[in-house]
Amino acid sequence: MSLAVRTERAYRRAGLRFDRVLAEENVVPSAAEYVRVLTSSGRQLSASSWRFLRAAIKWWIAGSISEREAELFTRLFGAMKPVPIKTKRPPKRLPISLVQSLVNVLRETPRGRNKRIAADMLIAGPVVGLRPCEWARAELNGDVLRVQNAKYRPGISGNGSHRELVLQWHVITTEQRDAIRRLLTDLKGADWERIGGNIRRAFNNAKRRLKVTGEITKGQARTRLYEARHQFSADAKRTLDYAGGEVAGAMGHRAAMTAHSAYGNRSKATGTLPVKPTVESVEKVSEKSIIQLARSLAKAAAYKLGFAGASGSERRESMTVSPPSRQRSSDSSRPLTRPSNGRRDNGPNTS
Repeated sequence: MSLAVRTERAYRRAGLRFDRVLAEENVVPSAAEYVRVLTSSGRQLSASSWRFLRAAIKWWIAGSISEREAELFTRLFGAMKPVPIKTKRPPKRLPISLVQSLVNVLRETPRGRNKRIAADMLIAGPVVGLRPCEWARAELNGDVLRVQNAKYRPGISGNGSHRELVLQWHVITTEQRDAIRRLLTDLKGADWERIGGNIRRAFNNAKRRLKVTGEITKGQARTRLYEARHQFSADAKRTLDYAGGEVAGAMGHRAAMTAHSAYGNRSKATGTLPVKPTVESVEKVSEKSIIQLARSLAKAAAYKLGFAGASGSERRESMTVSPPSRQRSSDSSRPLTRPSNGRRDNGPNTS
């Protein structure tokens, strides 16, 4: 299975780290030994960290020993069932007031490249929705931002090797425009794995200052730079053709359901999104996932309209949808009215 370059690097580092432990113990690497080292130290990790380590070591064993040994590792690791620690969820939103407070702190002094980049990411991120690592290989040609999809794996994830976003400059503010242009210059060709830690540190220091003075809450203190992408998703779900795959196309997802299940809810939208994906980027989104998303949205709409108590046949009839049309011009106009949204009374996901 092919992996994104950054993922392969991370998996390789994890595999080498555990190989060094086995070498120090003078033990021959095997599925059982990897499981022993992985679980014997009493690691207290989150569920996502355990998933990463399981995937990384399985990939490493498949490449360094055999596929059969990798499958054995999966079974042995599953039998151990390490208990994950509970972690606080990130807010998956980036309110304008919080952005302004953080930017003010980050820009208090004119010096500091990492502070400048962190501030620009808070301003530009909700506008274009790039992952932090994607700025290094993004190019702006006129009003089209061409982005190399960081998580592209042919037939598995990512809507092609690149996605394109059409920027509506007349809607984008001067501050946002300048932040976009600075990031494209400052991060051009940069290795996010090498510099990302310093930028996050500058960002976290700004949060710490605001928390000490009581200007942000504990929940807001969990905000990450990645929240800018979640905010982009929330605004995109309100502004773009969500059911037609435009949100997935704009975010670089192959599956339209990814943003639906994992990214910012449209009830958290703060403004009109000033970008649209090109028709070509939308066409790369999985047709099957678009149909699945349309059905999920129809189910949520039916629930909100009071069909939850109707008979089974009535519910099925109300939720029957035809695949949404994708024949839409990249510069077609869309209404800016925003229906209310949210998840109430344990209803279906309406994000």
